[in-house]
Amino acid sequence: MKNINVYIVLILFTMVIRIIPQSSFEKAIDFDGNSDYANTFNRPYFPTINGTIEAWVKVRSMVPPENRLDVGDAFMAKNEEQWNNGDFYVFFDYSDGRLKSRIQKPPSLEVDVISNNNFLQSLDQWFHYAFTWGSNGMRMYINGVLQYSQNNLTYSALNNDYNFYIGGHGYMLHNGQYVVTDFFDGQMDELRIWNYQKTREEIISLNNTPLDSSYFSSLDSGLVGYWRFDFLEDLGINNDGPDDVRDYSVLHNHLDLAGNAHLVQPDPIIPVELISFVAELRDGKVELIWNTATEVNNHGFEIERSSQGNDWKIVAFIKGKGTTTEIQTYKFIDDLLGASPDKILYRLKQIDLDGQFYYLSEIEVTTLPTNLSLLQNYPNPFNPSTTIKFALPVSSNVKINIYNALGQLVETLVDKEMESGYHQVNIDASKLSSGVYLYQLLVSALHSKDGKAGSFIQTKKMVLIK
Repeated sequence: MKNINVYIVLILFTMVIRIIPQSSFEKAIDFDGNSDYANTFNRPYFPTINGTIEAWVKVRSMVPPENRLDVGDAFMAKNEEQWNNGDFYVFFDYSDGRLKSRIQKPPSLEVDVISNNNFLQSLDQWFHYAFTWGSNGMRMYINGVLQYSQNNLTYSALNNDYNFYIGGHGYMLHNGQYVVTDFFDGQMDELRIWNYQKTREEIISLNNTPLDSSYFSSLDSGLVGYWRFDFLEDLGINNDGPDDVRDYSVLHNHLDLAGNAHLVQPDPIIPVELISFVAELRDGKVELIWNTATEVNNHGFEIERSSQGNDWKIVAFIKGKGTTTEIQTYKFIDDLLGASPDKILYRLKQIDLDGQFYYLSEIEVTTLPTNLSLLQNYPNPFNPSTTIKFALPVSSNVKINIYNALGQLVETLVDKEMESGYHQVNIDASKLSSGVYLYQLLVSALHSKDGKAGSFIQTKKMVLIK
């Protein structure tokens, strides 16, 4: 007979999260990835020694061209044609699907700030991009979340008079040599440039709403570039008719469309910005924890559970915060008592105040315990009933005995073979007198991972008070 230590198993899952910009943004610009882009043409100068650039972006595909040295789809660039003195690129790297904000200066300076996750599994899903630079170095935010990759270099990313492109274009320095970037296949909306380095809170506070004239009537607000992509005009850019997009800032660096770039109506809204959804398995219970960065008209969340992926059942409803730009944390504990499947799926159903709903995220949790364990009875002290819980990693012969303080057997609660999983036994001590009692779990014919039989015994104390 030997004691086996009890361990707590921690399981964390992070998910790809779907977020859609607000419908009040009206239209967005669409690129088909086939030599289309938009260009300022007038070699603009953005006064951004410190600055922030942000936009809503949706990727449709990332397909590297054959027999070319391209390293990725560039959806934003500030560059000369080639052999320049310093450039800025935002692109999806073909090698790993991650979003990279790159500043470069020949012959050798290449600095990337890289997204935490790749976007290969997040196609056709809107996300909010923001890149800041200045005295605090370079930072990148995806959906308001600061990415792990940062750099303390102070670099004026847009502080030159090179042409400004969206959708692709240009020669990018890569491993000390210039390569031609590929064109972006996807959509963009609400492109903004500011002449100061925004904080995370400042970025989140405005990312879901269009800006009014108080932001672009002067430079006092710090806005030096603002493209809504709501309609086309003939603003005299490139003298090729009504295919220009207005820059609403006072600097008027309007964009001209090239190729098949055009405006489209964006997808419907999902008003809650979910930034994480994790699960912790502990003592036969799953604690679900999720965080939101922003919420709009959020009634709350239904938590659904499934063992097969197609038999979803509602297990709880958690009330939301309505409308807020503050980070919110939600928790729910699900007891796995009697759960038989090896794995359980959970998903969040977000419900608006008007009854509309969206499924935000899904996670999978391995539910079988990895170790034998006997938990402390609850409540303790108790009168006259209490509950004992224990975990079996495999099917076993189980016996639970109750002893008094003198070591005399009072009752055998369980004596049978039981399936693997989490179990509980209720004790009715109405016929016992007050005092200290011991409960003991004995497990035999236990088959370990190495195929050898084993045994387990553990005893805990409980107190009956009448």
